[in-house]
Amino acid sequence: MATPDFSQIGGSTEPDKKSFWSRPEGIFGMIVLAAIAGYGLLHLNDILEFLIRATSNILELSLLLGALGVLIFLFTSKDVRTAVFFLFKSLMRSITGTVIQLNPIAIMKIYVQDLKDKRQKMQGQIDTLAGQLVKLNKKINENNDAIKQKFAEANKASSLSDRPGMKEQAQLATIEGAGLQEMNEKLAPLQRNMTMVLAFMEKVNQSADYIIKETEIKVRLKETEYQIVKESSNALKTAVSIFKGDPDKRFYFDESMEYIQDDMSKKLGEMKRAMDLSMDFINGVDIQNGILSDKGQTLLDAYNKGEFSLIQTDTSASPNPITAPQRGQINPPKMRDIGTCWIN
Repeated sequence: MATPDFSQIGGSTEPDKKSFWSRPEGIFGMIVLAAIAGYGLLHLNDILEFLIRATSNILELSLLLGALGVLIFLFTSKDVRTAVFFLFKSLMRSITGTVIQLNPIAIMKIYVQDLKDKRQKMQGQIDTLAGQLVKLNKKINENNDAIKQKFAEANKASSLSDRPGMKEQAQLATIEGAGLQEMNEKLAPLQRNMTMVLAFMEKVNQSADYIIKETEIKVRLKETEYQIVKESSNALKTAVSIFKGDPDKRFYFDESMEYIQDDMSKKLGEMKRAMDLSMDFINGVDIQNGILSDKGQTLLDAYNKGEFSLIQTDTSASPNPITAPQRGQINPPKMRDIGTCWIN
């Protein structure tokens, strides 16, 4: 029995160069084109009605023919078709890339789940195939038993061939046994083929289980690595933001610093100007104080020398005017003493 080659079950290690239509963006592009075609078929009556209405007017017909000519030129021009194809290809790849960037780990898990679903479906097919093989083996065994029975009947009828109808009965049993043998001969290759296919399916099932488990390990590893890298990147961004700062928050920070600096400069300028304006007044006050101080010192010296005299308002009302102290007298008489002398 030929043994099938299972070396390529897990797939080739060398990546095959796929065409655009076999890639995810190509499949998505075919879905989009199919949706556009379906929309056109769904609204075919509206399109035909528009064409009929457009051809009823000469101007509209001319515009329609012009637009049709432009479309024919666009479809027949190789450069235009190439540009449109690359534009469509770039658009589909951009949309597919955006979907992948949203949650790549989820897409990988969906792929693993799809493998599990296919393996489960294959296991159901293996069970069905195994059941059919059991039925086929049972049928072959039943035919073998029937062949033995028919040949036994043929031998028995041949031994009684002197009796009427036994010869025909033996011939009929022989024919039935030969027919059953021919059926078994035709069923035997089918039985061998089903046995080989079932063995192959069992090998595929084992390999699929290994592939799924290996893929799950890779997905968990990538999920852990991706999570660690994301957390590390976020931590690094936080650390770098300490030095660079958030652009928006940094703008308000710089504006606040500038406002404070301008306000401080303004207030310091106002304080300096106020001090400059008040210096003249302060200097005048100092001068007046100096003048008064000198004058007071002169009067004090005159007072101490007895050369100072107070200004009298009315001499008749004061018979004993206050005079300056005599030489050697420090303090003038008190008011109580003056009153006593006046009374006496």
